[in-house]
Amino acid sequence: MKEVVLSVASNVENRREKMVAAMDWLTGVLAPLRSSMLYSTTALHGDSSYLNAVAQGYTDVPLEQLNALLKQHEIAEGRTEEMRARKQVPIDIDIVIYDGEILRPNDYNQAFFQKGWKEIGS
Repeated sequence: MKEVVLSVASNVENRREKMVAAMDWLTGVLAPLRSSMLYSTTALHGDSSYLNAVAQGYTDVPLEQLNALLKQHEIAEGRTEEMRARKQVPIDIDIVIYDGEILRPNDYNQAFFQKGWKEIGS
């Protein structure tokens, strides 16, 4: 089993519902799932604020397959090129750490990740 740490975020009007649904969905992807509380952060580029969380758990799924599964879920939840162009993010789920390796060092060092990561006991 590989340890996985995810950054989860949304900035649409119904962001709380999107985040709760994403965290529920993730319980079927990572086991056991631990997650931070939901918290708001300012967008890095001045767009609408985000609701964020960090989730951690374990999986047997290889990295590439897991990433594809997460991106498919984003699309199923309304993440399209049109939404991206309008800077609206229904749900964003990124693998920040996989099997001890930091895959997204820029995200890892951002306050939007560190707040939740510290909360769940990095």
